[in-house]
Amino acid sequence: MNSTLVVLNAASRRRPSGSIITLMKKLFTYFYLDKEKDLIVKLFKQSDLLSYEISTPNHHSGNLITNLARLCKLKVSEDSLGLKIIEGQLNAYINYYNQKVYVFNLAQIKVAEIYEDGSVKLESFIPAISKILMSQCKNYDLPLSKTIIKSYIPSALKFKTDLHTHMNANLHPDLLIALGIVYQIRYPLYYIKKLGLLCSDEQEKQLARQREEVKKIYQDSKLEGKYLERQIDDHTYINFASLILDNLENAVYNLPKIRNSLAILKDGQTSFTNLEKVYFYRYVFAKGSESNDLIKLHDLNKIPDSDITKYVSLMLKDLRGKYHNFTLRELKLLWVARQYQQWGIEYVEISDTSLVKKEESAAYLKSLHKCLPLIEKETHVRIRFLAALRRIPLNLGEDPNNYQNKQNEYLKVLYCVASDPYISGCDIVGEEINDIRELQDLIKELVKIASENIDFTIRIHAGENDCLSDNILNSILCVKESLNPKQEFPRMRIGHGLHCGKLNSKKGNELKQLLKENKITLEFQISSNVRLNNLTSLKGHPLKAYLSEGIFCIQGSDGGTIYGSNSYDEQLALQNLLSLSNEELQQMVAAEKEIIEAAAKEFNKKFRNLNKEAKGKDLEIYYNNLIVNDRHQFYSKDNQNKLNSKDLFKSDVIKKIPIVILGGSFNNERHRSTLKKADLELLDRLLKELDKDKYCFVIGPSLKAYENYLVQQNQDFDIYALIPSQIEIKTYHKLKENDLKIIISPESSLGGLYKSFNYEIFKRRKAFLIAFDVNSAGLYIIQEAKNGWRFKSRIYLSAHSRLLRQKASSLEGYVTLFDKADVVIEDIGKES
Repeated sequence: MNSTLVVLNAASRRRPSGSIITLMKKLFTYFYLDKEKDLIVKLFKQSDLLSYEISTPNHHSGNLITNLARLCKLKVSEDSLGLKIIEGQLNAYINYYNQKVYVFNLAQIKVAEIYEDGSVKLESFIPAISKILMSQCKNYDLPLSKTIIKSYIPSALKFKTDLHTHMNANLHPDLLIALGIVYQIRYPLYYIKKLGLLCSDEQEKQLARQREEVKKIYQDSKLEGKYLERQIDDHTYINFASLILDNLENAVYNLPKIRNSLAILKDGQTSFTNLEKVYFYRYVFAKGSESNDLIKLHDLNKIPDSDITKYVSLMLKDLRGKYHNFTLRELKLLWVARQYQQWGIEYVEISDTSLVKKEESAAYLKSLHKCLPLIEKETHVRIRFLAALRRIPLNLGEDPNNYQNKQNEYLKVLYCVASDPYISGCDIVGEEINDIRELQDLIKELVKIASENIDFTIRIHAGENDCLSDNILNSILCVKESLNPKQEFPRMRIGHGLHCGKLNSKKGNELKQLLKENKITLEFQISSNVRLNNLTSLKGHPLKAYLSEGIFCIQGSDGGTIYGSNSYDEQLALQNLLSLSNEELQQMVAAEKEIIEAAAKEFNKKFRNLNKEAKGKDLEIYYNNLIVNDRHQFYSKDNQNKLNSKDLFKSDVIKKIPIVILGGSFNNERHRSTLKKADLELLDRLLKELDKDKYCFVIGPSLKAYENYLVQQNQDFDIYALIPSQIEIKTYHKLKENDLKIIISPESSLGGLYKSFNYEIFKRRKAFLIAFDVNSAGLYIIQEAKNGWRFKSRIYLSAHSRLLRQKASSLEGYVTLFDKADVVIEDIGKES
């Protein structure tokens, strides 16, 4: 593995002018302690001595390296760029085969063996969960045994499925970059600007000329300002292969930036806001369109990343061989299967919204029938799909009626393609910010489709966060209530299944009973739960409790590469971080085995039926004819229960320093806030002692608990309520009665308001946040306040809340945990 590794000063946010200065070091070899290439171990050899240097160039705070050093009792120093590093030396040993071996240990845990030829045998690693918790607090408290874990799984207990993953989240960033080079995709100017990428002088001139031409197309557009600029930049492209290969002097700077844009935030927990952004960056590669200005691929060996060079070479070899006519999507699926083969996965179900789109579905299915048999023959990995429908509109501000019409169209397509062998069922995807009962009519139609396709699986994302902790139970009840009189309960799985209230409560017992008697399977994805801020403490994870009840449970990855994980690492994290016994792992193996065997029977039966029905017709024509000629009528739902906020209020603008109060609108629905005397004293003193001309308060729309107390006690301060774009009539009357200033969010539901708190407050101005009681949406708001780098918000969390105490622990050093008013008053007083 002799190579040159380029180390960049990732802590710098300024875009350098001219050619970038980099620090080049000749290495003996290097390897990573994690899957995201965040923890780099560089090895330097001099005579018989091997020295090492551990660095974290993708992390700005230095917390990751500092916490690792403290945990392993090692010393932190700085490199020439001012980045924190750990340095040390390795001893040489002679093994049984008379080979010289250098052993790399961390705190007496054997991590790797390094051989004379530069090869590395990795025996332990740091999972994404532990890494992210180390990154976001100053005093990490997980033990060493749950931080550096052995990379071995007993053969009989190895999981063989990934039944919860998403189409555009499957490939490692380096593979996506390689695809972009090989297929010479169009890469928008918007992303070049957003990521601060460097172009050559000639490329900048070409982009400027092209942008002027695109600008003419939009000269009569009704768009203005940044919205017009975004549209123009989105339609001004560079050939991605050219961006890299014709610009190699800047590739060493650009590639890490592009790679980081294709994975979730690295420096701490985050929210769906960041996940949605990552998906948009990935779409450019995963759904890439070929550039109009193709180049001859050249200097591939000069790409400053050996993995990308390797993948590009292998992909070009694929396209010269038996996969010569593969499209980008087909080659992407080949590499998805190769990844799964590497991780020991044999059966995969991928959620994909493209399968229900009228303009894509038929051609997509024809493509799958062409490429998947070849892929399965090489890799022995069987890939199947769940046709996915979104629970909420993807685009902010989408007309609810248009969204409903689209859903009806998607259902029509799904009805026509549900019997295809490569479609195993359907999925309801998207951020869980609405009550699943709002989708009762949609679920009823899915149950109808299942009645005509006996082996059809209905999977619902539910229980991912605790804002709506009855969503798992209500998902099952929605399906049960939709059954026709003679219909058996269909195959059903719950994606995530994390939050459901107390399992020993009345509702908890009802849930367990329904899960068992209907053989419903729960899917768990621990890495995405932690990284998306839905799991702050591992102590309360319900997996072991479900297994003890004999409930079917399996593991998924949720598109692991986005979260710095994969199916293998995910199992290691489950068994080590949740301390699963061999018996519990065996239960999960048995559950997935049943699914694998049923899927094989189902596929063969559906394939025979398709051959009988299609009678040799071109599959794209066959499915398009079914869709065009289908006369099924699907549900139509109105929105009469909600009012349009813009018709009722004028949106105000914050002009003072905002103090965000959490303790009412963002409470757990099963938990009624008990107003604590010390917390009420804090609100009283804020109202009494702060300057009303300097400060204002911002609350949610519900006016409950601490929010209500604040409003009732207030006399002089401006109080803003940040409200969704649609509200219930009772909320409207409550807001009008209290004569509050209003900020209208483009988000249609309460659970999505955290995005507007971020955009309207934490990204724009200095702010304070005081949390008394929260649910997951409240935790998102806290995390957004912490993640803001331009304006550092001051965050205060009440020690009277268990959830806030857990959050304070995970953000140690960045928040203030208080139990008395004085702590907050004095701190804000200093800011004044």
